[in-house]
Amino acid sequence: MDTFEFEAIKAELARNILNSKNPEVIERVRRCYEEAVEYTSAPPCRYTLDEVKARLRATEADAIAGRGLSEEEADRLIDAML
Repeated sequence: MDTFEFEAIKAELARNILNSKNPEVIERVRRCYEEAVEYTSAPPCRYTLDEVKARLRATEADAIAGRGLSEEEADRLIDAML
């Protein structure tokens, strides 16, 4: 989506909100907007470089020791999540 399309969508949304006569719709839009902003503004996790290195060392140690999931087990877990 380019800038022009983005601005057009924002303007259309603002017009729709301003023209709405239903307070329940406005309240629901407000809640959805706040949830979306909160969801997209906070990264899921952050690690320092030292933490990343420690996690990689642990992963490497697990791989060398043969700990982990087979491809089939991983596929089953992913399928169960979806």
